[in-house]
Amino acid sequence: MTLFVAGTDTGVGKTVVSALLVARYGGARPLGYWKPVATGAADERDRTTVEVLVPGVTAPAEAYLFADPVSPHLAARREGVPIELARIAARFAELRAVWSDHAWVIEGAGGLLVPLDDAGTLQVELIRQLAAPLLLVARSTLGTINHTLLSLEAARRRSLPVAGVVLSGRPNADNREAIELFGGVPVVDSGAFLVGEWDL
Repeated sequence: MTLFVAGTDTGVGKTVVSALLVARYGGARPLGYWKPVATGAADERDRTTVEVLVPGVTAPAEAYLFADPVSPHLAARREGVPIELARIAARFAELRAVWSDHAWVIEGAGGLLVPLDDAGTLQVELIRQLAAPLLLVARSTLGTINHTLLSLEAARRRSLPVAGVVLSGRPNADNREAIELFGGVPVVDSGAFLVGEWDL
């Protein structure tokens, strides 16, 4: 099980969901965490958060780490370091060679259409490059149906395999049911990983 965890928005709970995945499924098979592109490192690194939440986790360094808490394309421009998909793919190949027994939880930087450079390379292209099914994290609150269905549509238009949707926040059965019905995907609340409700 290798998954790419992306969100419908920033601050939606991707890092916590990534940590829950590693904690829940890491016992059956070694499971590492990697965030290829991270911004906002001057404040707090998501990698560090996962290491605190899941002691002993395999969590290699980012391929690109930027200080400013802004979109990757802007952070890269400010630091004069262009983000290259080939470099990320090569780094992931290295990680898989070093930890050949591991599956991976790969956390993206924000949503599917987040730009990685000024030329218009979007995060969906990185997901395709790494060939990992998408696990979409969405808020459970009002507005999530539209945001989630738009993200699912963007993924499917680009032929990305979608493993499912995780709703982060207070459980909302109505939103969950609507996303399952109209999105045609399995949907769980983030707490499901703690009780073993969902098996990947």
